[in-house]
Amino acid sequence: MVHHLNEVREVAFVLVDDSELDGEVFRRALVKHNLERPIHFVTDPTCAIASLHEQLELRPNRSLIVFLDLNMPGVSGHDVLKEIRNDPKLASSLVFVLTTSDHERDVRLAYSQNVAGYFTKANMDKLIEAMKPFAEGVLPPPVNLD
Repeated sequence: MVHHLNEVREVAFVLVDDSELDGEVFRRALVKHNLERPIHFVTDPTCAIASLHEQLELRPNRSLIVFLDLNMPGVSGHDVLKEIRNDPKLASSLVFVLTTSDHERDVRLAYSQNVAGYFTKANMDKLIEAMKPFAEGVLPPPVNLD
């Protein structure tokens, strides 16, 4: 089942980052920009896909905005991103990369997987400005619930 465009959908924020400190910095940036919303933190990248599915199951009429770090132990953010894009229920989720890497290879790889934006953690304010319209009224992609 795909939701129709005229249906109002809640947007959930999910941060996949192994650093709890970076998660707190992200939360404070949202507050600073008047975007106080619940954030689901996933600190173990091996649990990321299951956590994203859990968020959709909790509220089926919800779209996800995923903030993804690339440099994590065990499973890289690039691997998580590939899994998101290959999963029919998650493929249309908006994904913003939020990482320390500004390496051209990482940027190119992320955009080849259709990320909505690529930001270094030093530019968190720019990230919040870029995604704010999606959190405040731009219709996110429909979620495929089949």
